[in-house]
Amino acid sequence: MAAAVVERSRWAEPFDAWRAVRRAWSGARDQGEAAAREAALGVLEARWGGARVRDVTALPEPAVVPAGGFSSPAQWADAEFRHRWQEWVAGCCDQLEEALDAAAGGESAAGRQLLLVTGWPLVRQQDADLAYLAQYEQHGPCVPFGGRRNGYGWEPDHAVVLAVPSFAARHAAEHTREQRGRVVVGPDVAPGATSPGEQEVLALLRGAYPYLPADAERDGAGALPTVLVTKARAARRDARRSVRSGGGGLESIERYNDLVVGAYIWVPDDDHPGAAAAELANLPVHWLREWTLWVDVECGRRPDTVLHRLYGTVTFFEPDTGRVGFSPTGGHPDFALPVHRIVALSGDRQRRGHGQVPAHELVDER
Repeated sequence: MAAAVVERSRWAEPFDAWRAVRRAWSGARDQGEAAAREAALGVLEARWGGARVRDVTALPEPAVVPAGGFSSPAQWADAEFRHRWQEWVAGCCDQLEEALDAAAGGESAAGRQLLLVTGWPLVRQQDADLAYLAQYEQHGPCVPFGGRRNGYGWEPDHAVVLAVPSFAARHAAEHTREQRGRVVVGPDVAPGATSPGEQEVLALLRGAYPYLPADAERDGAGALPTVLVTKARAARRDARRSVRSGGGGLESIERYNDLVVGAYIWVPDDDHPGAAAAELANLPVHWLREWTLWVDVECGRRPDTVLHRLYGTVTFFEPDTGRVGFSPTGGHPDFALPVHRIVALSGDRQRRGHGQVPAHELVDER
């Protein structure tokens, strides 16, 4: 009806009113029913609020706005059209509320599921159909998920785990079926449980970002490198044998230059602190934050750990403790990597800028 009534020609840009209303309603529903209805009205007000009726015969019959009180047929037609589309939006919102009530009514029977959601928070225009997920409880930490472009450059992207009704998990999975990894449906939450199992939550989070600081904290004070780490370190040392040993002064700058372009690999001491700790301490570490580097790290809870390569920037080094400050690519806040979990650190000669490196990748241990 609307296109025929107000659009200037058949060449006008197509406008899916139902989709626009649904997206606006969904994006504001977590703020309440009134806010959702206001958002739905607002999106069509922006499109049709100032529209003039072009074809009075396209208006449906019978008319619902009395013709008296208007100075011209055109003024009446505009009022009739405005009343019609506002009434239609109200009906759409009623349908959406009924569908939500029906789904929520079966929530107790259907139960809840864990859902990994990437691209968090859901504030972009393309996130509107998923924005309702923000009303559900988050479990576990928010983890890095690389970065995303904004109008000014790059900003951090995140991933979280939510406990959602089964209908919401199905909807999110269906809506994102062409966006691999955007959401991952996890296991059911046990009936009657107030919270999901910690291990199930962490398993989903590691799928988005493999290193969780809490895993290393469980190693305890004075933790030593595992056999997995020491063997991987030995392999990295073999790979750099052709590079001369480091030192202070000018050689430190040369070693710094080699490190940031991937021509040199720094490997920690198996018995920290030692020569490797002294070598890194002699480098201008404060300059390293200007470059995207990789660090191979033991991830997961011991003894079930694997090696992953994390990309980001190095922000500090503590020679005594061996802790390395690391900010994941995308501009995320830094955290401390303990030396007993670090295998090696270097740069990537081919991929050195924003958007050129992944957030992480599995290390081939063969």
